[in-house]
Amino acid sequence: MNEVHLSGQIKRIWTYNDNLYVRLSIRRDPGRPKRTPQEGGQYDYVTVAFIDGKRQLHFEEGQFLTVHGWIQSRDFDETLAEFLKRAEGADGLNISKKQLRKILVHRSVIEVIAERWTIEDDKPD
Repeated sequence: MNEVHLSGQIKRIWTYNDNLYVRLSIRRDPGRPKRTPQEGGQYDYVTVAFIDGKRQLHFEEGQFLTVHGWIQSRDFDETLAEFLKRAEGADGLNISKKQLRKILVHRSVIEVIAERWTIEDDKPD
């Protein structure tokens, strides 16, 4: 069964093609394995995709969102230049811009595809 139900706070919002994406910060339930502060502390971060939601939906950072959906994984390649741009630079690398555009980085992404959702008025307990 591939079903997901989660609640968290919106930390980041972006669009790609016609889809809307949010990054949720989800507090880890007590009793589950703990993480060190360097690993993210007591929060996990999950990307949620709203298919064709770019023009229809509006969320704001800081809102609390409950989502029901399913997990999707996908693979893609991007150039090292694209990868480093998102990582905010290639400082300290001794490599030409031409080489940066030729080297590919393979990535796997796991995201939740939202089917139903609600915006919470207040932070859930």
